[in-house]
Amino acid sequence: IKVHSTPKDPSSAVLSGLQALGGAPGVELVHGSTVGLNAMLTGEVAPTALVTNEGFRDLIEIGRQDRPDLYALHPIKPAPLIARRRRFEVKQRAFPTEGGALEITARPSKRELKELVERVGRSGAKSVAICLLHSYADPEMEEEVARPFREAGFAVTCSAQLLKEHREFERFSTATANASLVPIVSAYLERLSEQIGGRTLSVMQSSGGAFPATQAAKEPVRALFSGPAGGVVGAARAAAEAGHEEVVTLDMGGTSTDVAFHSSKAGLEEAVNDTRVAGHPIGTPALDLHTIGCGGGSIVKVDAGGVLRVGPESAGARPGPVCYGSGDELTVTDAHVMLGHLRPGAFLSGALPLDVGAVKDGFQRLGAQLGVSPRVAAEGVLSVARAAMRRAVGVMTMQRGRDQRKLPLVAFGGAGGLHAAALAASLDQPGALIPRHPGALSAWGMAHADAVQDRSCTVLGDLADWPRTRRREIFRELSEEATQTLRDA
Repeated sequence: IKVHSTPKDPSSAVLSGLQALGGAPGVELVHGSTVGLNAMLTGEVAPTALVTNEGFRDLIEIGRQDRPDLYALHPIKPAPLIARRRRFEVKQRAFPTEGGALEITARPSKRELKELVERVGRSGAKSVAICLLHSYADPEMEEEVARPFREAGFAVTCSAQLLKEHREFERFSTATANASLVPIVSAYLERLSEQIGGRTLSVMQSSGGAFPATQAAKEPVRALFSGPAGGVVGAARAAAEAGHEEVVTLDMGGTSTDVAFHSSKAGLEEAVNDTRVAGHPIGTPALDLHTIGCGGGSIVKVDAGGVLRVGPESAGARPGPVCYGSGDELTVTDAHVMLGHLRPGAFLSGALPLDVGAVKDGFQRLGAQLGVSPRVAAEGVLSVARAAMRRAVGVMTMQRGRDQRKLPLVAFGGAGGLHAAALAASLDQPGALIPRHPGALSAWGMAHADAVQDRSCTVLGDLADWPRTRRREIFRELSEEATQTLRDA
């Protein structure tokens, strides 16, 4: 079922949905949330401290010296999630030896750690990221530093516990992002768990699998793209039922459009480990998605040069498009209403009447501004929006070495079906598939998602010293750890 969004408290929409379904007694819930993602995009994260080795507190700001914009004369890098005054150093050093083991040459005393905890407390931090060099090879180094912080009541993220891999910048960046989200996401999930009573609550991961809400509260960085991931899983299942092994998925909601490629030949959706959120590298697995700021609520404007623009600004759920009766800026949805693509009495099963008169008035003014009829103005809005979507499909197909002429389009989301046929035709795709209940496909995908645990580790050493049997032992240990976690859940 589809209900109104509640941006101020997303859990209210969950409760409204359960109520609309008669309470849904005894069901288990799988939840997709943008709480963590929105916090990072807006910069409204929890006050967080970083504890790292002496001389390395600026590592998260230095990064890898890559430019966000290659040709910008004065490139602007995103501000670090943790201000410099909340970055602390600890006297700890370890060096890899020739045999691959670690030689620890310095470690903090209990007194030094106690003083450090007090300094972090005075900084106002609520959460702490412990990030030490080479901890991927010996996570106990970070645990030793973390213990007094946990005893003092801080939320603690250890980088090696979250991402047991080398390349310290990506590991540190992932850990600091996680630590900055833990107080926010854990409070939200705790409140939601209380509101839904004794139901089992799981959360969708960015990688396309579900994991317990208790784990999501500690590792929220794994669920940043939970909503789009649910859509890809649902679209893949719908495509398989229709007999398609490889497809392009297009999820068009109110604010954005997410495009992905799926192949059942590979057995799993394609995942990557190098996503960025608000410019910050995230090393945990996520489905390979390309997102653009073009959705049903994308605002229509005419720029100073007289050019028609669509998005990336969105009218959101409140006030929403003009047709909702409270907005005053035309959107892509309003263009569909103007052209008769939407039935006024069908929104939210008739619960949301559409104001067609206000839409016509709006396009009358837009047409006069552009020097065309209102209908041509509405058609122009859709042309601009679809051009952006064609480019997004091209990123996931042609730019990845795939021929879109062999790939059907699976379109869903509240607005995906309105563009499916035109997009598939313009890209010479073999056809378009619109699953049943496309506006709720992300939720449907979450309901069918497998429980998943991801594990990884880095082993540095000569390949000659690591025969196949020794490498197989590492995989066995990772598999057993993940399997035990699944059983415990």
